[in-house]
Amino acid sequence: MPRRTMPDMTSSSRPPADEASQAAGPVWARNDRQPRRRTLTRDSIVRAAVAIADRDGLDAVSIRSVAAALEVRPMSLYGHVSSKEDLLDLMFDQVAGECLLGDELPQQWRSALEAIARRTRDQGMAHPWTIEVQVDRIPLGPNTLRVLDEWMRAVAPLSLDQDAAWSIVTAVNDYTVGYVIRLTAQQRAVPSDPAAAGEWTSSVNSYLTECAESGDYPHIAALLHQGFANQPNNFAEGLAYILDRVEQLHTPTRPGRQ
Repeated sequence: MPRRTMPDMTSSSRPPADEASQAAGPVWARNDRQPRRRTLTRDSIVRAAVAIADRDGLDAVSIRSVAAALEVRPMSLYGHVSSKEDLLDLMFDQVAGECLLGDELPQQWRSALEAIARRTRDQGMAHPWTIEVQVDRIPLGPNTLRVLDEWMRAVAPLSLDQDAAWSIVTAVNDYTVGYVIRLTAQQRAVPSDPAAAGEWTSSVNSYLTECAESGDYPHIAALLHQGFANQPNNFAEGLAYILDRVEQLHTPTRPGRQ
């Protein structure tokens, strides 16, 4: 019989998922964990991968780089994680668990949505690579499902039907993720070296000032004069626009209030 070899998952580019694993569904739906070392666990692998992604970005995550961080052979990881695609799913789900508020979730619907949105924003800023994972993957892990369940629990006091509740939840979540995308893109644009960052920012601000004074952009001229990434932090204000509309549509009008 021909000798079977493991697929190459060691490059920094994202390889296709193993066909057998893909056909069997998400990693959580399969019972393929086969521990071979007591000192190496799936959790330790995922934690190491998250640390690499936080420090160096998602492209730096590979079976080889994680193995190096754990000081084990790359082949030893396959007994716990079948493919890099599975590893990405597990990484995302671990970080999703950090968004859960549990018993700390406020009982009042608006306060609850504000708390979840802030936690989601903070975790997205701490782990910006999670945005990249969401672009290519459909998160279905247990922690991700718990997060979604908590979102829906937040709006339960409104006593809405499921479709209306889901529309509110996705509107707030989409706004929050969009905010994270905008800010993390700004952060990535600036060089990490302080001297290079200063030179880059000065050059961009000069360009924006010229644009502002050209008269071609009258409605954003004041913003352009403020310079790159110097606009006020408007997360709370934008979130309030959404929640004000929810309150207007789905809460009883108070006596004497128009």
